Amino acid sequence: MKQAEWNDITWGGGNKQLILINRISLSQGLKTEQKEDGNGNNKTVIKGLDNEELEITYKAGFAVGSDPRGEYEMLKKCAGMQDDFIFAGEKLGSEQFELDEIELANTILDNSGRILAGDLTLRFNTESAPSTKGGKGAKKKKSGKGKKGKKGSLTLSNQIKAMGG
Repeated sequence: MKQAEWNDITWGGGNKQLILINRISLSQGLKTEQKEDGNGNNKTVIKGLDNEELEITYKAGFAVGSDPRGEYEMLKKCAGMQDDFIFAGEKLGSEQFELDEIELANTILDNSGRILAGDLTLRFNTESAPSTKGGKGAKKKKSGKGKKGKKGSLTLSNQIKAMGG
């Protein structure tokens, strides 16, 4: 059963692992500008919509068939890539999502320091890097199947040592 997919990465249940998204957040704000009218009064002008932002959180751990540290290392290689985000069989948003940030938090360690479980949070947006081809303001999409783009923000936090503190 496939719950979601992005850049050939899938979330869902299978024979050997159960990796389910347990939190998803999709947001988009307004682009505004402050202008002064002829009488000296300020007014807010709506210029359009900001980029969409997507954040997902899921649990990784040996108990559900995944290596949290290995999953984190694999996701680092995807930072800056763009692809459609498919959730429950339907594309989210109107643009491709770029992976900007990866966080592994709330980790549980064994006595050897191996990460047994943790929460992975991925943050995406629909912003594209300006292209050097095609004139001013042209946007270039980096496909998830292409080469690596810019580096994302990576953190490893809230480590809790299991089995003996």
